[in-house]
Amino acid sequence: MHGNYMMRKVHVYLTNVHLRDWMSVVAAIAIGPLFLSIGYVTPGMMFGVAAAAYFLGCAVVVPLLTLVAGRLKFLTWQLAIVSCTFTVIGDDLRLGSMHRSEILRVAYVFWAIGTLLSSPLPIYFLLRPLTRRRRYVLGIAIAAVALALWLGIKRITG
Repeated sequence: MHGNYMMRKVHVYLTNVHLRDWMSVVAAIAIGPLFLSIGYVTPGMMFGVAAAAYFLGCAVVVPLLTLVAGRLKFLTWQLAIVSCTFTVIGDDLRLGSMHRSEILRVAYVFWAIGTLLSSPLPIYFLLRPLTRRRRYVLGIAIAAVALALWLGIKRITG
């Protein structure tokens, strides 16, 4: 009986989640391959331009996707960053420009950079409902996490 109750509860939850929420999750997963496809159909897209497109996508497109995500903002945000990261790694492996032993380091660097570049809007959504005092405390914790991410990037990249 307990199992049936839990299954009904999960079913009710999944049917109550708005279509916009799930569409934003699908868009977040598709954003990495979409950027890669645009890069391959754009003539003359070289490494520097591709890197600029990655940074622009993380700094502008991912926050806009997060803005329209509905209740699944943080999930959408991180799925978009992970999608872009895995797309870069998959393409590098396909081209043979990265050794398999570098996958974790490259994944961390791209994930951390994407997270840092796209973080202002999700952080705003996190801090908005809190009281002023809690915003300060959580803001200091977020700054410490951002610093740790940046130091990890610096350690890996030299």
